[in-house]
Amino acid sequence: MPGGVAAKVVVGFVAILIGERSLQTLVHHLSHDMLSKDRERNDRLGNLLVAGFVGIRIQNYRRVHFVHHAENGSSADPEFIDFDTVDGKGGLRRFVLSYVTGGEVLGLLRKYYGSSQVSPPSAPAARRSRSPEATATGGRRVVREVSHIVVCQLVLIAAFVFIAQAWYLYIVWLYVAVTWSPLLSKLRFLVEHPGKDDRTVSTLGPWFEVLVFAPFNFNYHWEHHVWPTLPPYRLDGMHRHLVREGFFDRYPEFTTSSFIRSLGRRAASSSRAAPSPS
Repeated sequence: MPGGVAAKVVVGFVAILIGERSLQTLVHHLSHDMLSKDRERNDRLGNLLVAGFVGIRIQNYRRVHFVHHAENGSSADPEFIDFDTVDGKGGLRRFVLSYVTGGEVLGLLRKYYGSSQVSPPSAPAARRSRSPEATATGGRRVVREVSHIVVCQLVLIAAFVFIAQAWYLYIVWLYVAVTWSPLLSKLRFLVEHPGKDDRTVSTLGPWFEVLVFAPFNFNYHWEHHVWPTLPPYRLDGMHRHLVREGFFDRYPEFTTSSFIRSLGRRAASSSRAAPSPS
C-alpha cells in the first residue's frame, strides 16, 4: 500500500469512527423524537439526514431501544450485556477481537432487521402472503424501508470518490459501521449499565473518550434514563443542577470518571473472580 494511501486510511479511519459514533448517537436521540414531536416527520427526516448513513432505520432502532428502557437490566432487555456474558465469550480481549474481525455482524443484522422486528403472521395470513398482490405490497414495504439507506450510501460514495478522491475510504466506512462502532456501543453499555440490576451510570470522561463512546451528551446516561424525554442538549444542565444539589455526593454509585478506566477495573475484577483452571 503506497504511503499516501496508508496515511489516508489511518486518518480516514479515525475521522470515520468519530463521524459514525456521532451519527449513531443522533439515531438514539432521534428515536426519542429529538427533531420533531411529529413522529412521522421526525423519522422521515432523521432517516434521510442521519440514520441512512449508518445503515439503520430509526423505527427499527426505537423498537429495540424502548424495550431496553422498559426492561433495563432484566433478562428481557435486548441490549443487556455484562461481564459474565463477556467472560462467557472468552474474556474482554476475545470479545473485542470478535467484533473487530466481523464476528458479530450477523447478530447485529438480526437485532435491527431480523424477524423479531415484525409480528409473526398467523398461518392463514402467511398463506395469503404468497399471492402476487401481497408479495408486491411486501416488496414495496421493503423498498420504502431501505430507500433512505440507498440514497445516503450513494451520497457517501460520491463524497469519497469526488471530494476525498479516495474511493477505498467507503470500504473503511462500511467496515467501521459493522465492527468498531457497535463494539464501542457495547463497551459503553458495560460501563453505564453495570451489574444485573437497573442501575445506570453517567460517565464524566475526558473529551476524547466522550467523543468516541457517547457524544452529544449521551454520557449523561443516568439523567437520560430518569428523564428520557428531556432533550439531549439539556442533559448536561440537569447534571450540573444535580451536582449543585449534592445528589452525586450522596449517591456516588451513579457516576464514574472514565470509560476506559471503568472498563479496565471491571475487566481486572472479572479476571480475578474467574476460577483458575484445574
